[in-house]
Amino acid sequence: MILYARAHVCVGLHAESRGNMAKRVQREPTMPSRIEINSSQPSPAAFGLFQRKLDAHTNVISVEGELDLSTAPSLKWMLIDALQTEGSRLVVDLSLATFIDSTALGVLVGVTRRLADDARLAIVCARPNVLKIFEYSGLDGVFAIFPTLDEALAYARGQEAWAN
Repeated sequence: MILYARAHVCVGLHAESRGNMAKRVQREPTMPSRIEINSSQPSPAAFGLFQRKLDAHTNVISVEGELDLSTAPSLKWMLIDALQTEGSRLVVDLSLATFIDSTALGVLVGVTRRLADDARLAIVCARPNVLKIFEYSGLDGVFAIFPTLDEALAYARGQEAWAN
């Protein structure tokens, strides 16, 4: 599943045929082209959420771009949907996220509170600027944060391996 949360609105000038007056014309929003998930430098204007169901209980949700006030609700609903479809093991991959704000942290805290007793949430994050946001908020000790997807999957599947 691919979800683009930001659209760019093209604004141009349309010259009136009866005079020199020009007026603004707002065209249909344009969506960015498909995001290259292997790119090491995501486009700052693009935002993407990608969900992979690895098995009956494990979901990986990858975030690309800025996770902020306008994009965090999309992550929230994707995480809630994953939990409601027997997903007791969630991995949120922030390795391609360029920024997160307090709204995104609130989404992660809220989803953690909804977890059943046997459920697990792991976060993949290796970008120093994103890790600092977890550290400054004091949430680096609350979440299971790992530098690689393999380590996060091992934790989510029940193999104890804390990397904080």
